[in-house]
Amino acid sequence: MSIIAVIAPVFLLVLAGYLAAYFRVLRVGDIDGLSRFVFNIALPVLLFKSLANVALPEQLNWQFFLSYYGVVVVIYGLGMWLSRLWFAAPAQEQSVFGMGASYSNLILVGLPVIAAGLGEEALLPLFMLVSVHSAVLFFITTVLVERGSNNGRSPRQIALQTGKSLARNPIIIGLVLGLLVNLLRLPIPQAAAEAIDMLSKAALPCSLFVLGGSLTTYKVAGHFTEAGLIIGLKMVLQPILVWLLVFPVFHINPLWGTVAVMAAGMPVGINAYIYAQNYRLGSAALATAVLLSTILAIFSQSLWLYLLT
Repeated sequence: MSIIAVIAPVFLLVLAGYLAAYFRVLRVGDIDGLSRFVFNIALPVLLFKSLANVALPEQLNWQFFLSYYGVVVVIYGLGMWLSRLWFAAPAQEQSVFGMGASYSNLILVGLPVIAAGLGEEALLPLFMLVSVHSAVLFFITTVLVERGSNNGRSPRQIALQTGKSLARNPIIIGLVLGLLVNLLRLPIPQAAAEAIDMLSKAALPCSLFVLGGSLTTYKVAGHFTEAGLIIGLKMVLQPILVWLLVFPVFHINPLWGTVAVMAAGMPVGINAYIYAQNYRLGSAALATAVLLSTILAIFSQSLWLYLLT
């Protein structure tokens, strides 16, 4: 199967969602409701099912995590430094630039693209990255933003708040429950297993449709130079650095290494924009970066899939 044949259906569903929202076939409230279904039910069920049934590695691959998250921290710091050097961004806004440059859209784009391109066996390493992705980046960004504000929250308080938020996150709950069922070898009744299977099949197409619909709310809001910096760090430098670590340096399992590189090259995560909007820091640049990087992912992910497979 050609690379285009793998990638095209994924992004056609994104386009279908975008057109449905743009022409008001589905209104904002409809997209919001579908989004809640995806994030609160369908995706957690898919993650639960996949992790409950997957063959877990005998030991945790720390080189895999180091290759990915070591680069994430480097890109984060580089994004902060360059935003200060080139755009004279204030301290709090620098952290938002860093988050945008390092935060991958691993769920809405990464999950369906990697599943389509590499198969279900690639989901385990992706889930390993997803399990701590938001925790790492949200904690770092919140500490840096709060340090420059007058709120006075300590890193310990921020860590506790982040932990509470993650404990209520349906994605994390699905991952944890699936892992527990796998480790404890708990049986799933046949009727429940069939219902879980039916529901999980809706997760990926619905998530792509939601992504397309939600893109109508992220307008190109100028700040192209700043957005270009974020996209360049996120989709070019980050996957190249991860590739250098997973293959020439650590010689990681080819499938796991490919997942790490493709995950690193995913477009800017929508959560980075939501975070920027919440703190009113650099939201225009992040909105532009989210929209443009998602469009560019059609080509960049096709290229990485071709080069790595």
